Amino acid sequence: MTYEGRVTELDYHPCRYGSSRTIFRGPAVRLDTPYTVVVGSSEIYGRYVADPLTDRLAERTGRQVVNLGVQNAGIDAFYQDDDIMQVIEGAETVVLQAMGAANMSNRFYTVHRRRNDRFLKRSVAMDNLYPDVDFSEFSFTRHMLLRLRELSAEKFELVRQELATAWIARMRSLIERVPGRRILLSIEDRRDQGLGVEPHFVTPDMLHTLSETLDGIVRCDVTQDFLEIDTTEMVYPELEEDVARQCLSPAAHARIAEAVAEVIRNPRGLTL
Repeated sequence: MTYEGRVTELDYHPCRYGSSRTIFRGPAVRLDTPYTVVVGSSEIYGRYVADPLTDRLAERTGRQVVNLGVQNAGIDAFYQDDDIMQVIEGAETVVLQAMGAANMSNRFYTVHRRRNDRFLKRSVAMDNLYPDVDFSEFSFTRHMLLRLRELSAEKFELVRQELATAWIARMRSLIERVPGRRILLSIEDRRDQGLGVEPHFVTPDMLHTLSETLDGIVRCDVTQDFLEIDTTEMVYPELEEDVARQCLSPAAHARIAEAVAEVIRNPRGLTL
């Protein structure tokens, strides 16, 4: 589709791997030759960007790169999917995004197995902590967490601590299943849009806690990219411009890809 001569829709070449029900951005990559896999959320998927960071990483490293980015995903979208874990475990190099801790099941609440931003149910522990809250009004984790923080900063701190603990444990468990090189990618936005900086509830100390299990850590600050967003080279329908402005620009994808490629080329690993 075009608008005033401008292409407004991308073909994301949707594909699946194995019998997984999760649809990824393609084209699908053959898995019978050495490949790199990038695991993550919306930033990895690359909505509205013709050449996402996975394509650019392939160009810079000379390796096939599998895009395992899922919109609004948390760790659970991958960790609980055996078919996708086989793809991850078979990679020569795995780049794992430090996804926010909000969209994952924990001691207080459960999220949808594939659509991790969907809130499913709260636990007895959550009922005891917030006995007067009607959780039936929440469909998404963000809405729920914003409300809980508004009600009580003291109680919300207990939720935040649980999210941090669960995130470290789940990430460590996932990383330990990867036999190839393991690189952690933290895409950071210092703007507070309600739940603090992104990735939500993940601190530099938490990244450092995992450092001994990794071959490298890449930290990319994209705050300025969002403040000075240039959508000129992005491809989106006219009515979706506001959504496009909340996505990483092609320039940001290029910068992140170069930072990750530098670590992959460095056999000792590197922290940026």
